[in-house]
Parts: sequence; structure tokens; C-alpha cells
Amino acid sequence: MHLVTEPPAADPRTRRLLVGFAIASLGTGLTVPFLFVHLARVRDLGAGTAGLLYAWMGLVGILAALAAGPLLDRRGSRPVLLGALGVGASALTCLALLPLDAGVGVMLPVLAGVVLGAAPLWPATTALLARWAGPHAAVRDRLLAQAFLALNAGIGVGSVLGALVVDVDRAGTFRLLFLGQAATCLVFALIVIGGGAGGGDAGPDPDPSRRPGTAAASAPEAEAGWSVVLADRRMLLLCGCGVLAVTFGYGQIEAGATAYAVEVAGVPAAALGWAFAANTLVVLLAQLPVLRWVGAWRRTSALGLAVALWSVAWVVVAAADPLGGLGAAPAIAALVVGLAVFGLGETLWAPVAAALADDLATDATRGRHHAALGLVWTLGQMLGPAIAGLLIGSGHGHLWALLVVAATAVTAVLLRRFRRLLRPEEDGVPSAAASASSADPVVTVAR
Repeated sequence: MHLVTEPPAADPRTRRLLVGFAIASLGTGLTVPFLFVHLARVRDLGAGTAGLLYAWMGLVGILAALAAGPLLDRRGSRPVLLGALGVGASALTCLALLPLDAGVGVMLPVLAGVVLGAAPLWPATTALLARWAGPHAAVRDRLLAQAFLALNAGIGVGSVLGALVVDVDRAGTFRLLFLGQAATCLVFALIVIGGGAGGGDAGPDPDPSRRPGTAAASAPEAEAGWSVVLADRRMLLLCGCGVLAVTFGYGQIEAGATAYAVEVAGVPAAALGWAFAANTLVVLLAQLPVLRWVGAWRRTSALGLAVALWSVAWVVVAAADPLGGLGAAPAIAALVVGLAVFGLGETLWAPVAAALADDLATDATRGRHHAALGLVWTLGQMLGPAIAGLLIGSGHGHLWALLVVAATAVTAVLLRRFRRLLRPEEDGVPSAAASASSADPVVTVAR
């Protein structure tokens, strides 16, 4: 039996912040799908050099995540957001205006600036939303889900707009996209400046007891760097499971799945758009309903279900090869259905993982906990395509399929076992005191 009442209204500032984040995500969608082509073909650097530049960007992303966490806790989300958006807008403008014959030595700092401008946006936004949610876990979880929805919707719309504009034979179209993303950074910065995103978003909370299930925040924690996070075995295990999940989940969707479909199953490249459209549509339509459905579950159960769905998705995608013997249509259908199922898992992973990390944090370490999830994302997105390229590129496509199915299944089991290390309230089970309290009007029964 589930007794659920309507959660209280969120802080009105959150709507403005989510709108700004969606606009910035739209800018990301304008350029991310086309940056590799811009480097390799428009700038004529070649695929090899472009790959090395991507590796450089991944390294900068790791360093940015490591720096962003302590900065969020010591300085607050507002200055971190404004600094990142300013750096990002400047770097994107430079990228747009640089001569096409600019050397790699010039490109390195410019691309580093692009990454430094993008990497802190998710942890800074989610950390600020979590703080503004106050003591209400249901409000926080809803805001984190809306942030993930804004991210997906923005990137999806931006990618479509970018595809309508970009032309490989016209370098000016790429300049337009980069300047467009720079403009979205500035719009988000203006919203942060004018939206009241300032006061009270850094340092220890004046009333740590208002967040049941978390340790009391303290000023020394804010100055302790990453040692506080590294000393928390629960957070380390969450990050370890996260690296596995992202490496063999998210990290495969744009590299391994597409390469397997085209190179192994013989799916026409033009059909990939249908598969990604299905994935995006499922995320946009199912995000909030799915989170309401699992709102009374343990968080470890929801995360385990997310990765289990990815394992099922990879089974369906792998079936595209044998189904290809019946014709192109069954193989295409397998890819479309597989990525749609993957989208269901996506609706669970990011907001639930962020909520769990937030409950493992104190107010003095929230920024580092959210930044740690950003670091997980960066590592997984680096390792995933590398593994896919190594296996599929060397003719071992079926081994790739077996690996991703098995790895996601094992990760799902590990996440279920992870609950043994969590207090019930950290795993989404309300304590007796919290359930009886009127401070949070949401009463749930966890599975």
C-alpha cells in the first residue's frame, strides 16, 4: 500500500534555473554531435588528430570535475556557474573565429576552455537545486528529474537544429553553431545573475538537522578537499558501480551500439536517426511518470532496474545481427526497440543516482558528491567508446555484445547488494520519525 500526498511547491527560483539550464543544454546539442566532424574534416586535422584532441578534452574534463567539487562547497554554485559560463562562452567564440588553418597548439587551450565551461554545469545546477529543495526529499527528487529532462530535451532540440544548419562544405555554418552555443551560455549566465541564485548556496547549512539521514555539516568538511568523500566507502562504491554502468551503458549508446548496428548487423546508417529519435522520445515522455512509479522504491532497486533495462536493451540490439538475415526491416526494428528500452533506464539512472549521492552528503560536501558523479560520467564516456572501438574495430562485434550484456547485468546485481551498506533513509526508506513528522508531507512505503 502506498500513501502519497502532494509534495510542497518548490522554491520559485528553481523554475528559472531549470529554464536557463535547458537553454544551455540546447547550446550543447547545437555543437557536440558535430565537433568531431569540424575538427577532422572542416579543419582538416584528420580523424587521428581529432581523436587525440578528444582524449585531451577527456583529461581536462577529469581535472575540471576534481576542481569543481571543492569550489562548489567553498564558493557556492552561483560563482562556479558564472565562471564556467564565462569561460565557455569565450572559448566557443574563439573556436568560431579561429582561422581554419590554426594548429593543434592553438586548439588545445581553446578546447580546454570549452570543456572547463561545460563540465561544472551539471553538478553546480543539481547541487543548487538540491539545496533549494530544503528538507523535502520528494521535491528534490522531482527537481533532479526535471533537470535531467531539461538536459535531454535541450540536447535533443539543439541536435535537430544543428543538423538543419550544418553543412560540411560550408565552414560558416559551424561558426554559427559555436556562436549560438556561446550565446546560450550568456543567456544562462544572465538568468543566474538575475534569478536570485546567489545567497545561501555555499558552506555548511545553518541547521544540519533539517536533512534527516545525513551527517551534520561542519566548516572543516568544506575545507578538507576530496578526503572526506574518499573516506566514505558508500560513495566510493556508488561511484565504482557508476563507472561500470556508464562505461557499459551510456558510453556504448553512441559508439558501440551504432558501430555494431552498421558494421556487424548491416543496418543502414540512415536508420540510426530513427533509433536515436525513439530513445529521445521515450526519455522525454517517460521521465516524470517513471519516477512517480518508482517513487516508493528503494533507490538501490531503482538503480538496479535502470542498469538491468540497459542489459535487456543490449540483448535486443545484439539480436539485430541474426534478425538481419530476414531483411533490413527486422534489424532496424531491433535497434529502434533496443534504444527505446535503453531510454527507460536513462529516466531512472541520472536523477536517482544524484538523489542518492545527495543523501550521502552533508551540506558542506554536497558539491563534491555531485561533482563525483560528473567524474563518473567523464570516465565512463572515455572508457566506453575505447572498449567498443577496440572490440568492434578488430572484428569482435559479438564479443562486444556479450561483454556489454554481461557487464550491465553484473552491475545491476551489485547495485542491489549495495543497499546493505546504506541506512534505510539513505536508500529512500523513510525513518519512523520522518514518516510521522509533518515536515515532509510525503509518506511512502519502499520496496
